[in-house]
Amino acid sequence: MNTAEVRREEPPGAGRAAVLAVLLPVLFGTSAAIFLLVGYVLTTIDPEPAFARTLLNAGWLFGGATVLAVAASAIGLLVVALRHGSQVEEAGSPASRRTAPPSGRAARRTVDFASFVAGTRRAHLREEWSAVLAGDPEGGTVLSARRRMSYALGFLWAALRMRLSDVGSPLWVPVDWLLSAESRTNGFIALGVGAQVVYIQHQDGFHALATEGWGWCAGCGIALRLFVSWLRRVRGIEMASRQSDTRDE
Repeated sequence: MNTAEVRREEPPGAGRAAVLAVLLPVLFGTSAAIFLLVGYVLTTIDPEPAFARTLLNAGWLFGGATVLAVAASAIGLLVVALRHGSQVEEAGSPASRRTAPPSGRAARRTVDFASFVAGTRRAHLREEWSAVLAGDPEGGTVLSARRRMSYALGFLWAALRMRLSDVGSPLWVPVDWLLSAESRTNGFIALGVGAQVVYIQHQDGFHALATEGWGWCAGCGIALRLFVSWLRRVRGIEMASRQSDTRDE
């Protein structure tokens, strides 16, 4: 087995561990934000609903779980990456291990960690990142230990962003489906405004809805429309009518 094959080898279950290490803190943090936001909004209602405090307690519980998940994920990823890095280092030449300075080993271990986090689909990035750290001694380009470590930490941040993008891509599928058709988008906005109308009519009656509540409903509809337009720009979604107009021009 050659060195390149060993470098691309990943411990059993490492890919799933990396996904869980990134996914669990995101899920816990999102749940905490939702529960806390809804709970604090409900506390502003007079009289305060009985389950508002329950939502707040659940939000703080998920917040604590988020902190624990972040710590556990960081420790777990570090342990697995160090084991993976030691396997790669054992596959290398003994001379390179003896001559590598401590600062170079630290940067190389960080690159190993970043390559592990990025996943096996991006195993080629390890060689590219290692080449950047090596510089070009023949051409007179030699990176200092501080610069190598700075680059290695940048590669680690890029790997984390790649993994988060992999985790978040399936979550965008229903959102893209909703935004890709004007009828579905209008139905979503109508559902939000209709829910507000039903709530105001149930709590304060039709008179309050007709005199004051309609303004809140209209503001909700406008806000949802602006939010949908912003999401479409972010996701790069264009309506079929716009695309046909562009083709006609």
